[in-house]
Amino acid sequence: MKSEKNTQNYKDFLKELAKTGFAGDIRIDTASRVVMSTDNSIYQSTPQAVLHPKNTQDVQHIMQLLAKPRFRDIVVTPRGGGTGTNGQSLTHGILVDLSTHMNQILEINPEEQWVRVQTGVVKDQLNAALKPYGLFFAPELSTSNRATIGGMINTDASGQGSCVYGKTRDHVLELDMVTLGGHRFNSKAIDPNQLKQLTNKEDHVATYYQAAHDISTQYAQLIEDSFPKLNRCLTGYDLAHLWEDSTDPIADTKLFNLNSILCGSEGSLGFMTEAKLNVLPIPQHSALVNIQYPDFMAALRDARALLEHQPLSIETVDST
Repeated sequence: MKSEKNTQNYKDFLKELAKTGFAGDIRIDTASRVVMSTDNSIYQSTPQAVLHPKNTQDVQHIMQLLAKPRFRDIVVTPRGGGTGTNGQSLTHGILVDLSTHMNQILEINPEEQWVRVQTGVVKDQLNAALKPYGLFFAPELSTSNRATIGGMINTDASGQGSCVYGKTRDHVLELDMVTLGGHRFNSKAIDPNQLKQLTNKEDHVATYYQAAHDISTQYAQLIEDSFPKLNRCLTGYDLAHLWEDSTDPIADTKLFNLNSILCGSEGSLGFMTEAKLNVLPIPQHSALVNIQYPDFMAALRDARALLEHQPLSIETVDST
């Protein structure tokens, strides 16, 4: 139950936000709050208000206010399509819906096979725009007609086809974020020299990189011993993959990439507003092989042997 003082603080926050030049929508009506109180999970939590920012500057206004001491107890949660099954997009505080206005495809580069989008773009919307170029964004979800790119990045979604295409993180080239205080931040893979230059500066970007680098070096052995050897980090920040191999076959160096922990961070490190993504040629052929087994466990026992043939995906369908 929220105290009267705490509820008033939310009202004060919204009043201050309206004065900043926030161009988006501020919804406090019951209908808007109830609609956003559920997602694709079994949970329900009614927010105090729902914000629909129109652009990155609006997100900056929100994060600048949150940094003020009087508003540090305000709880905010970003939301995309609301397709998560664990209640990640629900909050009793303020819900920030990035899908209403920030849903534009900004640039398509078919020659270099990448695209830049706002994070409110829906996956099927993106693939429809890419289809004339013979390209597609690979991570395949059953909720692709409503799941947003921002939601996919924040949960590091994979879905069907992950055996070949991996997870969302494997296709993220750059991320544009707004962090606490309203700071804009671009994250991409950098080499050790660039990392040194960044950490020598005295700004918010240097703080982020220094903190991540300190963790990756001081706790390297603990991370190596503790993190399970999985191709997808399902819980917490993926600290084990901050350093990655360069895609340049000539370069003999590791790259430092904060996207390994930003992807899957579920909005806890900042608001993602834009993303540069790798896209792939659409496969020219596909085939479905249906194998029948006498029972469920027999099907499971064959899964590893079937994976050796590199199928796009394997799905087990039982009698239910």
